[in-house]
Amino acid sequence: MGGYSFRGVKTWGDVFELGDQELVSELADVTSHENALAAARLTLLAEIDRRGLAMKLGHSSVTRWYARSVRITDGSATRQMELGHWLTDWPSVLDALGGGDIHLSHASAIADGYATVVIADPTLDAQRRHAVVAELLETALRSTAGQVTSRAQALAHSAADDARARHEQAEKQRREREQASRADAGSSDTDDASGSDDDANGSGDMGGAGDSGGAGEPEPAGPEPVPSGPPPVPVAENPNLNRFDVHPLANGRFQFGGNVDQLLAEKLLTALSPLTAPRPGPGGERDPRGPSKRRADALDQILDRHLHGSSRGAAGGSRASVHLIVSLRDLLAHGGRTQSDSTATDSTGTGAVATGSPNSGAGVNGVGQRSAPAPGDDAARGDTAAGGDGAVQGSMPAPGDADWPFRFDWAGPISRSLAELVTCDADLTPVIVDHHGVPLALGRTTRLASDDQRIALTIRDTCCVMCGRPAQWCQAHHVKFWEHGGRTDLNNLALVCGECHRLVHHGDWQLIMGDDGHPYAIPPESIDPTRQPIPSHHRRKRRAA
Repeated sequence: MGGYSFRGVKTWGDVFELGDQELVSELADVTSHENALAAARLTLLAEIDRRGLAMKLGHSSVTRWYARSVRITDGSATRQMELGHWLTDWPSVLDALGGGDIHLSHASAIADGYATVVIADPTLDAQRRHAVVAELLETALRSTAGQVTSRAQALAHSAADDARARHEQAEKQRREREQASRADAGSSDTDDASGSDDDANGSGDMGGAGDSGGAGEPEPAGPEPVPSGPPPVPVAENPNLNRFDVHPLANGRFQFGGNVDQLLAEKLLTALSPLTAPRPGPGGERDPRGPSKRRADALDQILDRHLHGSSRGAAGGSRASVHLIVSLRDLLAHGGRTQSDSTATDSTGTGAVATGSPNSGAGVNGVGQRSAPAPGDDAARGDTAAGGDGAVQGSMPAPGDADWPFRFDWAGPISRSLAELVTCDADLTPVIVDHHGVPLALGRTTRLASDDQRIALTIRDTCCVMCGRPAQWCQAHHVKFWEHGGRTDLNNLALVCGECHRLVHHGDWQLIMGDDGHPYAIPPESIDPTRQPIPSHHRRKRRAA
């Protein structure tokens, strides 16, 4: 195993031969080199973007090309691109990163903290902005990235308070000048009236000498002009500083985080308040739920009400939108008969269920599909499962497999038991598919895909066929362009996101429809000289048999 060559260490096995002090020194060297390489990577990435090399690389943007090249998400590539641009604008931080004085996490915290301070007070001049970066860099040199973020928040609070104080002081001075000007105008009118007789006799015309003498005297400097617009918003009330994040965890759960302004917090707390009260048990026993659990339950109820599209009380709830996918082959084999209890358990082998987000009013959200085994297949001869005799067991896919049928739009695969719970009270949409799992054409010939066709496209393609962005972010693209006579039918439509859509229309990428009824992407020669068709994104992830 090679690839490690600091201080003469050529292989990983050599590490075990190092002494204690050498191990510590090696780790310090590796960390320093890691930071230097990070600085070089971000600088190169920003320069590639500045030169506009995206189209030459066969992609709509440099971030998209970089994400595909190193196999990271578009969001991660975008953050690296933004940080690279910021570091090249602030060479002091770039030099500290390249020299190994700070870590990449420090540089990111400094950039984010600087943005927070500028949002809190956009009137900061160049000198004060440099002072903010210098202070955050000084903090990074002696503290953790988290402490840099904390210091940035303190600076943002101070900057917002200072901006508001400056505005109030300037406004006060403006009012004082206006009052003084009105007083001077009244006094001048009185002097003009009393001196009119002198002017008539010529004795009052001393303006020439007086004006010439006063012109040489320096005028006192006036106060700074009052900034236009309303006064700066206090940091506690500034919605531009709001953040809300949802992070997936390794165990399949999700973690919320962020911070919000007072108004949004008040709205949330007001909505939660009537739903977070402790609920005694049937016998009057104390509610075992703690405050945190009660707030989580209240949020669940609020989301149910919103997704249901009504303001009904706690007794109301949302209905899931579920697609019951049935293979035409199996439907014909069973003479068109299906059993009502096959919805969530797939007990007869005639269908599969894809559960969507609990939202009956915003269109179909459930995606995912599986062609059920035909009668007599090995997969149909498994042990009996809850929900009916002869349930599909044997070679059933597991959660996380591409063929696992139970999934949410955003949260991903769910267990069969949760699917049963969600589909207990759901809006079911039967969808008949062919032996390739492609929904049958619905015969629509309008310019834009209908709602039914969007449902069918989501079931077939799952996501953007080129990059994998969620179906909700995608458009229905005509494989044979509409202006070239292409029909608005399923065998001529494919889900593509906005960026990939531009690549197909204005770049060198092409989409074709395969013999199996699924779309394929053909890359430009600059990416693949042979231009081999690439299966749609979700089908590339299927495990080898």
